[in-house]
Amino acid sequence: MAADVDTIDSLFERYGNVYRWLVTLTVMIGAIAMGFATSMVNVAVPAVMGAYGVGLDQAQWMATGFLATMSTTMLLSSWLIEVLGQRVTYFLTMLVFAIGSLISATAPNIDLLVIGRVLQGAATGVGQPLAMFSIFSVFPPERRGMAVGLYGLGTVLAPTFGPILGGLAIDHISWRYLFFLPLPFCLPAMLMCLIFMPTKKLARKLPPFDWTGFLLMFVATFLLLAGLSNGQRWGWDSDAVVLRLVGGSALMAIFVWWETKAEYPFLDLTLFRDKQFALIMLAGFVFGAGLFASGYFIPVFVQSIQNYSATDAGLLLAPGGLIMMIFFPLAGRITDSFPAHIPISTGLLIFAIGFFLISVIDVNTGFWALVGYTAINRVGLSLAIPSLSAGALKAVPSEKLARGASSATFFRNLGGGFGITLLTAFFEHRAQFHSEALTATQTSANRTTFELLGLVERLLGEFGMPDLAQSSGALNYLSTVIQAQASTLGFQDTFLMIAAVALVATGPAWMIGQAGKDGRN
Repeated sequence: MAADVDTIDSLFERYGNVYRWLVTLTVMIGAIAMGFATSMVNVAVPAVMGAYGVGLDQAQWMATGFLATMSTTMLLSSWLIEVLGQRVTYFLTMLVFAIGSLISATAPNIDLLVIGRVLQGAATGVGQPLAMFSIFSVFPPERRGMAVGLYGLGTVLAPTFGPILGGLAIDHISWRYLFFLPLPFCLPAMLMCLIFMPTKKLARKLPPFDWTGFLLMFVATFLLLAGLSNGQRWGWDSDAVVLRLVGGSALMAIFVWWETKAEYPFLDLTLFRDKQFALIMLAGFVFGAGLFASGYFIPVFVQSIQNYSATDAGLLLAPGGLIMMIFFPLAGRITDSFPAHIPISTGLLIFAIGFFLISVIDVNTGFWALVGYTAINRVGLSLAIPSLSAGALKAVPSEKLARGASSATFFRNLGGGFGITLLTAFFEHRAQFHSEALTATQTSANRTTFELLGLVERLLGEFGMPDLAQSSGALNYLSTVIQAQASTLGFQDTFLMIAAVALVATGPAWMIGQAGKDGRN
């Protein structure tokens, strides 16, 4: 290198105006790898449940563990950038991500698989704010919305093609190959960052970091998620669940108190004095819950209820990803041209409409109807995501840009972690409710049930089943039908809840505009 330190100015001198696009391409490649880790796993949930013999409440930790860790480490990103610089931080991020991918791919049990996913989540948590910070550092303010939109192309390539590739791997090879697929993107991202990302001299003394706040947030998040995810299975009034929920809530309260007293807080609560920023964070949290839960439940539904293959589930999600690729650059320009509350509120409303439509699907709903409903909510996503990111950063002073970027992605992904966990618990509760309600109607006085049992018994007899076993076989078939119908109704309730959550979020999203006016006044 020509100098001991490659600053942004020296790199612009070396590469000219094309440099900002080289930086964008570098972080886009990493975003594709991390996007694979986020999107492909959802189509693998039924396969993993079968491989390890676990239920949905345990399998969802593949997503929840990833999102929870990602959320927490996001706020570590700005400190790492300050200590190590963009180049070293990005390189180590991609290295840890690759190690997590290898552990997940070779895990002999669900616990080690979750550990691999936690490592992937930790790396992604650092990588996402770093990517946003890197882009914002090389683009002027008036072009940042456009830049975020273009960067978003990289983030949606994986959700577009990842589920298809993942489905093909599951159906024809093994679900384990899902975790090998991101690795070809890790190496070029690591090599490009060594060339194009700026460096800094290592400080002789480490800058302060709120390790107490970090640990409080980390432990509180996992205790709360563990309590919520096991409530239906262990009982909501069981000692184990109550202790986790109470302990997590207490630690979260202590965390908030500590952050108001800490000299160098982990989460800069002073940013929330800006009403516009605070409302964007609230909208982002709720939006994240709907965003990640929707991507999780749709492939699980079509595979478990409609008997789709993993490949078909991936194909179902692909058109929505293509729509996002088309709309993201447009949404970036809209973000530069309109106040943040307009595209955010509009995006949330369209997202809600999409899930109101999805809430009526059942075993007979056709493939293209599902594609259409999914495409509608993806249009909403495309409008909201760039504005949530750019709007948050416009509301913070330039010296707190890194903290603003990490806070924005932190709240959106924390919402995702809690959204998947809460909605999984909600689904299990509603499915059990519907199962009990349907079972209560299956009496000798129910003519339809009586005729069905008689028909099944005759069919079993024709296939050679002994007379004594025909009655139990018919009852077992009836139980299977009831459970399938109960699960369908549980999924419908869950999709309706996602729509309701998104609709409620339009309120604080629209208030962002008024908060912005108040701030200017």
